Amino acid sequence: MSMNRRDVLLGTAAVSVAGSLAGRAGVVLAAAPSAKTYGMIEISASGITVSVYHLSREMLAGSSGASGFERLAPRRVGDAFSVLASPLRPGAEDSAAEETVELVAGLIKRLSDEQGIAPADVCVIASSGVASFSAPLIRIIDARLRARTGQHLDVITARDEARLTFDWVVRQRKRAEVALFDIGSGNLKGGIYDGSGRRAPFRDLSAPFGTKTTAGAVKLRWPDVRTFDFGARAAEFYADTIGPQMRPQIEATPALQRRQEVYLSGGIVWATAMILRPKQMAAKPVWLEMTRDDFAAVAKLIADGTPYGVGLATDLNETERAWVTKTMKTVRNTFNPHQMAAGAALGDGLVRQLDPTGTKRFVFPTFANNAWSSQYLIERFELGKMRLAA
Repeated sequence: MSMNRRDVLLGTAAVSVAGSLAGRAGVVLAAAPSAKTYGMIEISASGITVSVYHLSREMLAGSSGASGFERLAPRRVGDAFSVLASPLRPGAEDSAAEETVELVAGLIKRLSDEQGIAPADVCVIASSGVASFSAPLIRIIDARLRARTGQHLDVITARDEARLTFDWVVRQRKRAEVALFDIGSGNLKGGIYDGSGRRAPFRDLSAPFGTKTTAGAVKLRWPDVRTFDFGARAAEFYADTIGPQMRPQIEATPALQRRQEVYLSGGIVWATAMILRPKQMAAKPVWLEMTRDDFAAVAKLIADGTPYGVGLATDLNETERAWVTKTMKTVRNTFNPHQMAAGAALGDGLVRQLDPTGTKRFVFPTFANNAWSSQYLIERFELGKMRLAA
């Protein structure tokens, strides 16, 4: 479902990729009780992620102006679990749609069996990144999933992902002070608010290339590319393809240049932080300071044959070493060296476009994983609250 903020909060966004949902009472979360547990299944370019949340009116009430993270984070139930090998890939055949339906149906049943969550209380959403290269398959999945489980697949636009991520991370009073960009696996998106008021407009910027889709595009253009020169090719691709798409958007958003603080999120940002600052990451910070040269540093490591760093830092204690070792395995499972090189080139190109003079502050909100999908769930819950109050 392609939504904007007004549609979500007023309850008028009832159109999915397969057509109108009007007439279904509240789709998933309308008429929400005072407290309830919900499931979230997100299909993205990275894979299929499943999360469980406990929401209540009391938790969300009285928190006007707080970020979504501040409102919701204490009530997430356990850790998210992922099916990293999603069937949906660029060029996938129709069989990938049926395989995805089977996976999602199985996850809905798992949420019911293990968590006691009714199928009607599970949101199934697809990211703009995966929809950008699988739109026909997404339509097939929606129709077959609806026939199989009664669930609809909502597709979120890049603009709404950017806005939802911003609202998850940034407090209302800081809206006019910061910019936020998310380097996803399927695309790049971000933006700013023109002001801090509740009705301030959101200005979005995006490009249809993320860490994994950029890697695929580089391989398509240079079939013989190898790991040692993948970063250079990816930087060339940014310079002649992605940068020219971002430039007019940046120039058309003069307020963006006045934002001296830029929040960066996305898998490649997390991977970069793990490689360059493992001890700081092991301390589980909420915010992590980044530099303008971090992505270039990772690109150099890749070119030198050490895409995941040169080994564990010597200043880690036993507990930190165990956590870093486990987390770096997840980094390796998430991004292969070519994808790491593509993501580093994407991040480096972006920060230099945003900060040509080297004066801005870059910050990684470490809690931004699954940010837009979490914020989406809050707003769907609040939609139910408003309908009950009507």
